Amino acid sequence: MPVSYYILFAGIFLVLLAAVPYVVYLFGMTFGKKIEPINLDSKTERPNISIVVCAYNEERTITDKIKSISNCTYPKDKIEFILVVDCADDNTVSVAQDALNNVKFKWIIHENEKRSGKNGSFNNGMKIASNNIIIDSDADVEWEKNSIELLVRRLIQDENIAVVSGDLQPRVNGEMTSSLEKTYRSYFGKMSEWEGANDATYIINGCLLALRRDVIEEITTCIGPDDANIAFVAIRKGYRILYDGAAKVYEDIPESMKKQYSQKARRAKGIIQATLANKDLMKQKRIFSRVFYPLRIWMYVVTPTLFFIGTLAAFIGLLLSFPLLAVLAAIFLVLILRFGKNTLITSFITNQFYLFMGLYSRRKDAVIWQSTSKKVGE
Repeated sequence: MPVSYYILFAGIFLVLLAAVPYVVYLFGMTFGKKIEPINLDSKTERPNISIVVCAYNEERTITDKIKSISNCTYPKDKIEFILVVDCADDNTVSVAQDALNNVKFKWIIHENEKRSGKNGSFNNGMKIASNNIIIDSDADVEWEKNSIELLVRRLIQDENIAVVSGDLQPRVNGEMTSSLEKTYRSYFGKMSEWEGANDATYIINGCLLALRRDVIEEITTCIGPDDANIAFVAIRKGYRILYDGAAKVYEDIPESMKKQYSQKARRAKGIIQATLANKDLMKQKRIFSRVFYPLRIWMYVVTPTLFFIGTLAAFIGLLLSFPLLAVLAAIFLVLILRFGKNTLITSFITNQFYLFMGLYSRRKDAVIWQSTSKKVGE
């Protein structure tokens, strides 16, 4: 058999090997365990909560954020709002103060003495908070009116649950979109829901999550994003983390491809850093450590490399063996990427690109956020 055939078959094998964790998750999401829905009509006692929002330069979004809190269904007399401003060089503080003048909940504005990033700012906010249940949310996102109530009720239903995440949905100019990002987010959420239904997930959304401060006292400030680090603290202590797709939170995604790349590459770098920093958790005797965590390591570290090496090898082998077929395959792939933007295949390939760039990027500032949405610099 010609050498080109071996190259072709080796490439195909590597691509199939790269896809293994995604196949496992697809099967689990379809046929596996699901979390039970929350009944908001029940008269469950609603505890006092502290909403911690960390902001850098958010003068254009902070007013909408405060309105989102005011419009939520959670009792205002049970809400404490803490805004942690991370050395902003715009008018975030003054704009926030104006918006908070007539609200019906308690509020505190804390300004960091030095730039601390999201992780350090969130730690500062937790130290100030007077309640055990903390809501972690970003300044540039808005949630459904009942999202906070859903997360809190989910959190207090079981003392073994330490963190509950909301479901992040992308928007463009405040309107829902059927973009590639929505396709990716849909599968992202369902994967995390399946993990949480069985044990725990660390792939959650720092844009909106609820946690118990008596479990999550502090998170690391030197590596990885706040949400993954929050989850790892809880998992390390034996607690469960859930992902609730019914608790919606909305984020306006950047329209600029340059800003999208910067945002996604940074996020990919951060989640890979957090993943690799907690490998000792595989020693725990639980479903997360024996099944989900190894699959996530495979997905974030092994799959991107195998996928691109395998794809390149398969194309070279096909080009050497069947040149015309290789050209047709290349044209077909380009057409899918160009016109099939909302398909699972396109989402998978795009995600592998960002993971690959995050995996081999030399950047070390994944914990110091930079605003990337269109609200900045216009």
